[in-house]
Formats: sequence, C-alpha cells, structure tokens
Amino acid sequence: MNLTDDELIQELSNRFARSRKTFSDLSVVHHKLVEMNRRLEQSEALKSNFLSNIRNEINNPLNAILGLAGQIAALGPEGSEAGALASMICSEAGNLDFQLRNIFMAAELESGEIYPHLSRVNVATVARDVTDSFRHNAARKSVELCLEPPGGEAALLFGTDAEKLQIILSNLVANAVEYSHEGGGVRVSLAVSPDGSLVVEVQDQGVGIAEEDQKRIFDRFIQQETGTTRTHLGQGLGLSITKALAELLEGTIALESVPGQGALFRVTLPPHAGEDDPTTLAEGGNLFLFDEISEK
Repeated sequence: MNLTDDELIQELSNRFARSRKTFSDLSVVHHKLVEMNRRLEQSEALKSNFLSNIRNEINNPLNAILGLAGQIAALGPEGSEAGALASMICSEAGNLDFQLRNIFMAAELESGEIYPHLSRVNVATVARDVTDSFRHNAARKSVELCLEPPGGEAALLFGTDAEKLQIILSNLVANAVEYSHEGGGVRVSLAVSPDGSLVVEVQDQGVGIAEEDQKRIFDRFIQQETGTTRTHLGQGLGLSITKALAELLEGTIALESVPGQGALFRVTLPPHAGEDDPTTLAEGGNLFLFDEISEK
C-alpha cells in the first residue's frame, strides 16, 4: 500500500492521537487504583484499630466478671447456692472469652497482622493452666482430663511463642472435651523429641473422625455436624486457627483417628531462640490475656 507524504503524516498523527488518548485513559485508571489502594489501606488501619479497641473494651469487663465470680465462689460456703451460681457465671464467662478469642484471632490471621513473639517458655505451666481452665467443662460431662507429666510441676523450658502455644493447646483441649463421650477421658501430653522439637498430643475417647473428613476439618467454618440440629457447639474456627498458628511457628499438626474410637491430635513445634528477653518465662495463662483462641 503506497501512501503519499500527506497521507502518511495524517496516519501518524491519528496514531499519535490514539496513543495519547490511551495513555490518558491509563493515567486515569492508575490514579483511580492509587486512590482505591489508599482507601483500602485506611480501611485496614481502621479495622486494626477497631479490633484492638473492641478487644480491650470487651476484655476489661469480662476479666472483672471472671475475677469477681471466682472470688464469690471461693469465699462462699462449700456447696452453697451462691457458690454454685458463681461457678456457673465463671464458667460461662470463660466460655465467652474463649469464643471471642477465636473470632479475634481469625480476623488477625485473615489480615496477616500476626507474628510470633519468641521467648523461653515453661510449657508445662502453660499446659497446666490450660487444662485447669477446662476442668469445669470436663466435669459437666464426667470427662477425666489428664495432663502428662501430671500437674506440670517440673519446669519444661522451650523456645517458642507462649501466647500462640496457649491458644493451640486451648483449641485442642476444648475440642477433645466437646467431642468426648460422657464418662470418657482426655489425655494431654508434652515431650521434647531427640531433635529438640516440642511434641504436644491431645487424645480423646470420643466420636472419632472419618478418614474422608480428616483433611477438611482444618478448613475454616467446617464442622463434623452441620445444620440446626447439630449437637456440638462452636463456629468451626478452632482447628483452622490451630493449624495456622502451628505453621506460623514453623511446626506441623497431624491427626490420627478411627470413627468411634476417639482422635489424637499431635502438634510438633521446632525450637526457636528467644528474640525477646531470654529470661522471660510464661508462668501462667493469665499472662497473655485476650488476643486469641478455639474448636472442631
């Protein structure tokens, strides 16, 4: 195709005009994307501030309820109606605290705003505090809750994140108690393997989990039972949060189960050198109030 000089100049002018329009359109889209990104960043910041504020607003009165109910139960005569009611209040407030921790933890994991805070941890004490906090729920079902080594008196120091470990244990123990049969048992054990890893096992004698369900139960909002007639409580956040926290600490979670014969959850965490004060020890569950926790 032969073009005259004027035609060639006109064609080039048209193409330059189209290019300028395309560039202008791209520039407008770019500015819109930049503005959208700025608004998203503001939204994330507002959400983070909201979560932090609402957590504190809920935490303070809830801790007051737990503390006061515990004092009333301790001061009242043994077997009195006031003591029984105080124990019930303490138990229900503890359950509410546990569920709220699940919800907040799920939100933090979703936003990616969660990092390990490493220190030397007395994991035996953490395990003892967690099991003690679920003894009331276990007693309701006549479930025996056994910690190995018993009582956690001997210090077992391990480099990890104390709060995340507490949440992992709480999720697994709550799950085991919830799915245990009346009169069954739940075993919680801690051990350090020859390679230095911490191995946490929680075993129940409950309903068990079918092989086809053993992977999907780690998905968020998945439970063994569905519908309005389900017999077990919870939002289906616990195991997904447990798996996410184990992976955050560079560990793994495994499941062994046969339907009707209970389930064994095993979490293996590698040792970490404490990045915080190396003398920091987690000596009690109340040391890390409220950032997280869960069930099946």
